[in-house]
Amino acid sequence: MTAMPRVTFHPDSRTVDVRPGERLLTAAWKAGVGIKSVCGGRGKCGSCLVEIDATATGADALTPLSAGEQALLPIGDEHPGYRLACLCDIRADVALSVPPESQAVRSAPRKPYTVTHVAPRPIVARVHAEVPGPYSEPLLPLADRLQAAIARAARRKSVELPVQAVAEYSARPGFDGVREVTATLYRERRVLDIVPGRADALYGVAIDIGTTSIAAFLCDLARGEIIGMRAAGNPQAIYGEDVISRMTHIQKDSEALAEMRGLLVAELNRLIEEIVLEAGISALDIVDAVAVGNPSMQHILLGVNPEPLGRGPYVPVWAAGVELDAEQIGLRVLPRARVFVLPSIAGYIGGDTLAAVLTRGPEFYRGTHLLVDVGTNGEVVLAHNGELTATSCATGPVYEGAHIRCGVRAAAGAIERVWVEPGGRIRWAAIREDSGKGDPRPVGMCGSGVISSVAALVASGLIGEDGALAGPDLHPQLRGKEHGRAEELVLVTAPYARTGRDIVLTQQDVRSVQLGKSALRAGIEILLAERGVTEIDRIYLAGTFGNHLEPDDIVKIGLVPPVPVERIRSIGNAAGDGARMALFNRNHRRRAASLARKIRVLELTTRADFQDLFVTHTALAPSPAAFEMA
Repeated sequence: MTAMPRVTFHPDSRTVDVRPGERLLTAAWKAGVGIKSVCGGRGKCGSCLVEIDATATGADALTPLSAGEQALLPIGDEHPGYRLACLCDIRADVALSVPPESQAVRSAPRKPYTVTHVAPRPIVARVHAEVPGPYSEPLLPLADRLQAAIARAARRKSVELPVQAVAEYSARPGFDGVREVTATLYRERRVLDIVPGRADALYGVAIDIGTTSIAAFLCDLARGEIIGMRAAGNPQAIYGEDVISRMTHIQKDSEALAEMRGLLVAELNRLIEEIVLEAGISALDIVDAVAVGNPSMQHILLGVNPEPLGRGPYVPVWAAGVELDAEQIGLRVLPRARVFVLPSIAGYIGGDTLAAVLTRGPEFYRGTHLLVDVGTNGEVVLAHNGELTATSCATGPVYEGAHIRCGVRAAAGAIERVWVEPGGRIRWAAIREDSGKGDPRPVGMCGSGVISSVAALVASGLIGEDGALAGPDLHPQLRGKEHGRAEELVLVTAPYARTGRDIVLTQQDVRSVQLGKSALRAGIEILLAERGVTEIDRIYLAGTFGNHLEPDDIVKIGLVPPVPVERIRSIGNAAGDGARMALFNRNHRRRAASLARKIRVLELTTRADFQDLFVTHTALAPSPAAFEMA
């Protein structure tokens, strides 16, 4: 029997055995190695760049380089071992490394959150009960005595006591002689867990699932406090940076949905394990959970096929809020802990947007306010005179650093700000390690760095309002076309970059920014026109990306209507904040259901004026709002 080729991924030395002829990108998926795949493995983007270790890989271990692959590889002879993981098949043992700019999920993204007090009224509660002894009259089975004692303590006529809860309790030493127990009740009527003695601590977890990143918050439900938080890249990114790529894989492979769900749940369990270890508790102490995400992510979490979201009329398979046991999802917390998944509003407006709206107080409903969440998809909610209208725009993953030649996630080493000094010198600032140590050299640009660089270069005249880079004679860091490649501006030269390659902003990068910002702005303008808005009181920027944008930058390039910058406010990871609100206080779950019914959705695919507005707002300039042009 012929031995299966073995693939080794450095620097972690992860290995996987594969069938001869298997794609290198597929091998990475199986090994749990995150490689960017912006185009979903279709050989279109060049983002899955890897470096083959020639000393440990035979000359014929991979299929030969094709002309199509060659065209997508970096130009130059300094790194001859580069290949694209989606375009080469494995024939024999291979060893390789994944450059920082090609890594999809290695670094935990920044997930800012707001520490706000929420009056605790959790949906679960601890009840202390005195259990009669076995000889108490009348003689009753222990389960009946437990059930009656818990009901008395909870001041209820009866409670539901699942046999699983009794079975687990009976596994404890001396269980039948215990006279005082603590029961965890769900909605005051269903017993989730029974432990001997008194236990007062009550823990829950709030989960925010984004296309690009995920976050988990361990919370003390009795005190209304955050105990710990962890974030990571969404491991589904190995199937593509955007939801359409992932849907395409599900359509082609019947097992892909289960694989994506498994990757997601495994990563959530890893985050939960880290948080509880740090907090000094058991994961079984987590007795409640709330999850939010965009519609595609919520479908995948629930094991529901999201394919219909990728084609007209873009209607979800499941939109209602739902509660189910943690063990049904595979979360390693108390098995009977209930997981509440917030409702979706429409095909591309999910529980994450609803959770963000939950965080807004009464002032949001007075006057005119915009809530804008910019990511791989752009969601916009307009509050005008107490009524809510929402829409979504396909901005693409450019704002997460994808579809950008040197784009990376917002993690240590990512350039997040660019400016041009009066003398013309181009400066930049990169995200540092939390410790303040580590290699200070950059690895690429994250989304906010891309926007910052475009805004700075437009302001200095190095990029025109039409998005065209200036000629190479205008600045020494501008490079003209060569070898058929588009013009580019060198932000960091190879010796000063951690990757050993120039970090550049290309003409195509600028076009990608224009496309994303035009789609979002067109959606905003349609919302404003539909509701007859004449003035915006405030714009709230939600999400990780929005939190790190400079208001002046987004006004300069026309990403939002030209309001005074003091009216633009970043509100951090509002989706995660809203999820915690629903975890701490059950009333917010009812509010979420009510809001989902009340929010009017404006579907842009049916609007004849969208394309005209899209074209109008491609200019990188603070273009006037629709009401200003009327």
